[in-house]
Amino acid sequence: MPSPGAPPSDPRLARCRRDPREFALLIGQLALALLVFWVFRLHELFGDGLWRVNLLSAAGFAVHYWLPLRFKEPWFIALSLSALPWLAGIAAGAWLLGIGLVFFVIGRSALAQRWRVGLTLLVVVPCVIGRARGLPGFPAELWPLVGSVFLFRLPIWLYDRRHMRAPPRLADFLAYCFMLPNWGLLLFPVVDFHTQRKSFLAREQGKVAQEGLLSIARGVLHLAIYVRLYNSDAVAPDPFEITGPLALLACMVRVYLLYLRLSGTFHFVIGLLQLFGYDLPPTHRAWLLSSSLTDFWRRINIYWKDFMVKLVWFPCYFRWRRSGDHRAQIAATALVFVVTWFLHAAQTFFLTGTFLLRETDVAFWSILGLLVMGNLALELRRGSAAPPVGLRRGLGIAGTFTLLTLLWSMWNSQSFDDWFDLLTWWRVG
Repeated sequence: MPSPGAPPSDPRLARCRRDPREFALLIGQLALALLVFWVFRLHELFGDGLWRVNLLSAAGFAVHYWLPLRFKEPWFIALSLSALPWLAGIAAGAWLLGIGLVFFVIGRSALAQRWRVGLTLLVVVPCVIGRARGLPGFPAELWPLVGSVFLFRLPIWLYDRRHMRAPPRLADFLAYCFMLPNWGLLLFPVVDFHTQRKSFLAREQGKVAQEGLLSIARGVLHLAIYVRLYNSDAVAPDPFEITGPLALLACMVRVYLLYLRLSGTFHFVIGLLQLFGYDLPPTHRAWLLSSSLTDFWRRINIYWKDFMVKLVWFPCYFRWRRSGDHRAQIAATALVFVVTWFLHAAQTFFLTGTFLLRETDVAFWSILGLLVMGNLALELRRGSAAPPVGLRRGLGIAGTFTLLTLLWSMWNSQSFDDWFDLLTWWRVG
């Protein structure tokens, strides 16, 4: 029993129970998942980086499982930092760590929040210039890493920093920003800082690892279906390949199912993080079974939805709700889609060097935003109602799938002319 006044023992100590039979079962499942990953040649979708991350994660998990609680997260941090120069290059890895430490020092300072944000933006400006034109002495491969690591996680960290009662710890910052799977996959899920911190060993480590293996299995399944459907990394609709209405429908559905690559990789990455004790929520939830556009927004890329709700929707809603609750919700939703388009374009800029201003991209987010706002307005007018079931739900799923398939074919076209040529395939042929 603890003495009076002594701090209570960490409840996570009891969740670090180690069982040789459980460990053997977990390692066996992980080995099987990696074997399927290799047999289906899924590593070819992302290069050797992700496969190396898989092997490092498997070896790191084998050690992590047996470590005492106080060494578990330091082991994950050490593994992530030691893998950075190997997978990203020594120069790029060193500069990325240095830039991250500058961001940490700014965020940890006792300055007012507006000064922390202003100083952070001053550091971001040369990063933007470096990605656009290059900077002497900085490797070109650094800038995609900067965008992948800091573009979304840094705003979340600064937002949560504002509500911290004590100065943030460097270990928490490193565990959040420098996550091992990121070195093999630049298009990374937007993990929330607060969620990551409170989720560490929120349940027994064996249960969290088992949940991670299920997420890895879902990711492998999505990627295997993707590879089965497509012979290349990306498929653009080609009207010259369409020979009839059924071929047009098949082409449009295949374009929509391109998203399986993203959902599969996100499931896989979250599963790898769960192996190290981070009991994170699922990143997608049966998005092909969405019964409405608002239901689709809640199911697809849940991490992005939570990111937008936290940093955009809630602040705007509480600021504007004096003008009317429904009006504030709809206006906040509209701003969410504007910010979503801009941040996706900024992400494309850091990853490829081109700020995405394609007309079909702007139209996609505009139309999707307007439709979601209209759907939300109808739901607010009807009030709370039971979710659709039976035939009504089936019709909703079919209608949502059809509408999104049409929008996705437009989004993946290079221009409106290309999209109209696709829809009028008989004229082009």
